[in-house]
Amino acid sequence: MADSDHSTTMPPVTNGKTANGLNRFRDGDAVILLLRDWSRAQQVSKVLCRLQQRLERRFLNAGGSEAVDKQVDYSIACQAEVEATTAALKLQDKLPHIRARSLFGIVAKLEIIAGADRDIDDPTDFPWPHIASVLDDLKEIAGNLPSEKPQRSVVHADCRHYQAMAADFVGLQLQSGDLRSGQGA
Repeated sequence: MADSDHSTTMPPVTNGKTANGLNRFRDGDAVILLLRDWSRAQQVSKVLCRLQQRLERRFLNAGGSEAVDKQVDYSIACQAEVEATTAALKLQDKLPHIRARSLFGIVAKLEIIAGADRDIDDPTDFPWPHIASVLDDLKEIAGNLPSEKPQRSVVHADCRHYQAMAADFVGLQLQSGDLRSGQGA
């Protein structure tokens, strides 16, 4: 029998997921998990921002007692957006304290750094184009991390969580305002 080539490695078993999915990296590099959580928080923050903008328009167009109800809804939406944005910022703050264990980890770090400032006034100013260039170079060498968008139900659950936190906060503010004005119990 002729020699067979046993030096070829077999692809890992992935239980129906592609070998390139984030599941492949989860055990090796905490930065990749941080990227996943940060991306989810960013997505939730954007959804809540759009909700807040819609409610702001309704509040501004409302009149009389309807305006009071719309103001409470708007206040809750504003606070929910603040809560979600704060969660994303807290995740960003963890970034310098987590060591990348691979080129993919470095790509994940740069994705967070570049993604955190995509909404700045002028993304063409130093160092942003330079960081984006380094990120592109690394992706060319190491490959792209697979994108993993959270399911809509997960985003909605997170939105409801932040809205509940905001409702509690706004309710406490309304109560303390009523107590100061002598309207409370």
